[in-house]
Amino acid sequence: MWIDRAVKWLLPREEHFFDLLERGAALAREIGVLLTDCCAAVPEGRAALVARMHQVEHEADATIAEVYEALNRTFVTPLDRSDIYQLASSLEGIVDDVFATSLQIVVHAMEDLPPGSCELAALIRQSCEAVEAAVGDLRGWKQLDRIRQRCELLDQLESEGDRIFRREVAAMFRSETDAIRLIKHKEFLEGLENTLDACDDVGGALRTIVIKNA
Repeated sequence: MWIDRAVKWLLPREEHFFDLLERGAALAREIGVLLTDCCAAVPEGRAALVARMHQVEHEADATIAEVYEALNRTFVTPLDRSDIYQLASSLEGIVDDVFATSLQIVVHAMEDLPPGSCELAALIRQSCEAVEAAVGDLRGWKQLDRIRQRCELLDQLESEGDRIFRREVAAMFRSETDAIRLIKHKEFLEGLENTLDACDDVGGALRTIVIKNA
């Protein structure tokens, strides 16, 4: 009897891994929504939104820890271990980047956000929604073409974010005379642009999985 229990414990639990990855993607989408709300909010309302982002970041940490634990105790996994690890880590990276960027609002006591913030936040939200949908399409392996399309969208959104970032930073250096304000605003835009890169990293992890399992 104990042998049966041991074998059952070691056998792959495909649904559990997909559940964890989908949870990580849902947290990325949630924090993307919070980011757009934060950028659009009045200064007095931003601290509460950043606090909620901190909670989401803790939930993402717990999810990635559960993924690592599941990898360590599962003998056979539904995907390559390295691919599960990379995808889960990339999902957590989105949440970490959004929270770290938003935290600047509180730490730097930013009353106003730089031009382009809402545009970049909207791209991040759209990217996170695409990420959640693509991760959901992994279950059952029936929507590989749709995953590829969403990865292409992530590339496009990242490229658009680069364009907006370059435009706004160039405008800042032409017109901003307050050096401290320039530094704060440039770092904030860099954080948003880095978040779009993190979303594109998820696309890279998904492409690798699709290629191996097509």
